[in-house]
Amino acid sequence: MRRLLIAGSLAYDYILSYPGRLGTTLDQLRTRDGCNITLQAQTMGRYFGGCGGNVSYTLALLGQRPRLLSIAGDDADEYHQHLEAVGVDFSFVRRVDHLHTATCVIITDNSQNRVVGFFGGATDLARELDLRLAVDADTAGCIIVPDDAVAMLNFAQACREVNLPFIFDFGSQASGLTGEQLRAGVVGARAVICNEYELSVFQAKTGWGLEELLAEVPLAAVTRGELGCFLHEPGRPAVAVAACPLLTRAADSTGAGDAFRAGFGVGWVRGLPWEICARLGSTASAFVLEAVGTQGHSFSPEQFEQRYRDNFGDFPFQF
Repeated sequence: MRRLLIAGSLAYDYILSYPGRLGTTLDQLRTRDGCNITLQAQTMGRYFGGCGGNVSYTLALLGQRPRLLSIAGDDADEYHQHLEAVGVDFSFVRRVDHLHTATCVIITDNSQNRVVGFFGGATDLARELDLRLAVDADTAGCIIVPDDAVAMLNFAQACREVNLPFIFDFGSQASGLTGEQLRAGVVGARAVICNEYELSVFQAKTGWGLEELLAEVPLAAVTRGELGCFLHEPGRPAVAVAACPLLTRAADSTGAGDAFRAGFGVGWVRGLPWEICARLGSTASAFVLEAVGTQGHSFSPEQFEQRYRDNFGDFPFQF
């Protein structure tokens, strides 16, 4: 099986669990200035993160040997060893010695609402990367996930130039990209993946509805949390794909979307129907939801296959 190229960020995540409801606690920010709000967390952990690292990690668990195109700082030795240990090709991750790897501070409440603070660090230099250098005869396609805004557009343009099929996941960068940039990024993509909120931001900024988006891409996969996802194709009714049921209570929703993209990508690189791709994505997401941290999960191919069979029927390929 040919490999996927993943273009996206690396980061260290600090995840704090907050026992109340963030919306209630932070509501006074709407009505007054000079607030000094302390969010007393119950737990805190440091984890490997960044969308590029998260997608690559789960792809490796799924038997892929993804190549990661990213940029890391002077503190990335541990992360390098972690990803290579599961089978990620780290050879196209540029290391810089004068900056730290990006840092993300995530506060999650009991309802899985989140407040995120992000420091770009080395990621701010991702626009200097040349995707074309990471493409070879074994590269089947590219998934572009949130990164430096200019870098994402550069990656999409490079895919077009070398005729490399790509999925464009603007994700959390829906807020960072302008409407013009969002429109430019999706042109020529084989699919767009986002959640409902990110789609609403995309639509507000671009002025495009689903019809206009689907005039540019053949598929929009819109995730809906515990409700699964909708698959939208031009001229066809939306197809609903259920979420994979959890075996335990959700521990942490952070990274579930990245796991969905990894499972979806495994189906895509094998040429499977979109609905099967989404079922694979939903199954991968369930493992992440049951663990803390975006890469706190682990599973064997046999465990993944059984989980899929239990919820969706016959497994679509052999590992």
